[in-house]
Amino acid sequence: MSEDKVLKSWNDKQKLDKKQARKLVWKTRLSIGFAVVRVLFIIFLLYTAYMLTISIYYNQSGNSQDFERFVSTLVETRNPGISVEWDRFDTEISPLLTQKTSATLYRHIGDWEVAVGEVTAEKILFNPIYYSIEYNNKYINESSPYYVVPPDLLGRNFEVEADNSLLSQLEKMEDGYVVQVLLSTKKGMDPEALRKILSAYDIEIYQMPIYAGELTNFEVNNFGSSNHVSVDSLMLRPQIVYGEENSWTSRLRSLTDQESLKKSVAQVPKDLEWLVDQRNYFDKETDVKRLAYIKENGIQVYGATVTGPVREIERLMEEEMLHQFQLGGIEVWNWTEK
Repeated sequence: MSEDKVLKSWNDKQKLDKKQARKLVWKTRLSIGFAVVRVLFIIFLLYTAYMLTISIYYNQSGNSQDFERFVSTLVETRNPGISVEWDRFDTEISPLLTQKTSATLYRHIGDWEVAVGEVTAEKILFNPIYYSIEYNNKYINESSPYYVVPPDLLGRNFEVEADNSLLSQLEKMEDGYVVQVLLSTKKGMDPEALRKILSAYDIEIYQMPIYAGELTNFEVNNFGSSNHVSVDSLMLRPQIVYGEENSWTSRLRSLTDQESLKKSVAQVPKDLEWLVDQRNYFDKETDVKRLAYIKENGIQVYGATVTGPVREIERLMEEEMLHQFQLGGIEVWNWTEK
């Protein structure tokens, strides 16, 4: 065989070997690729089955309703002037079993429930529940309304500073508006005694701040001066009735009538007992002390969240026992006379 033929045969063999090698490389790549796809698909199926299983269990076991009840109770019993749109929570659970939820917050202003923000809450496994509130503020540096604790509840003797700024605002408003107002009392009162005073006016009552030993029996967040004290207080709210697995069934509209107030007052220690027995949260120890104080001393209130026509609120501001009126919101007329 000539040298040229040998060389040509060798080159042809080299080309064939390279082609086979390329085919082998591509086969290997495709095989690895298909294997990766199969693994990813199996992982996806397992993840989907896992998430479907825990989601079904989470919803059917009542854990989602339990979490939603917990968050709504926390928010409504310690935030003045707002309520939670309880039946429209957006609740989910993560692969790491972190519970998350959100709901719209609103204020009662006249006959309307006006959306004012959103609450979001999170419960990481083995950690306390945390929630945050984001308001849809209309104004920069808008402050939240508050109640002033009367001196007799604090065991002190001082003259509370007068604040007539809201009255001057209302006097400049024409008829045709309704407002939400937070008001304080000049001394601690039985809830029914305060309701009787307020019942003489064409208004609705939605909250009353409860004095539960703050500052006298234990420390809580507070602000003001020596004769103007506000604290993080517990809210008396309209009673909510729960069914099986903590599902929401009904709630009272307001605290305006005697029977509704009576039922709502009876619900306060039950709500606190349920909270402290269920989960860990940021001020659980404070609620334990509040519960002990209420059981020993009963329920005293020192203000209210009310709504009604502007002219009626002006009349209300002349009441001797009431002071420190704070504006919660204002809307155009939407009122049915009571």
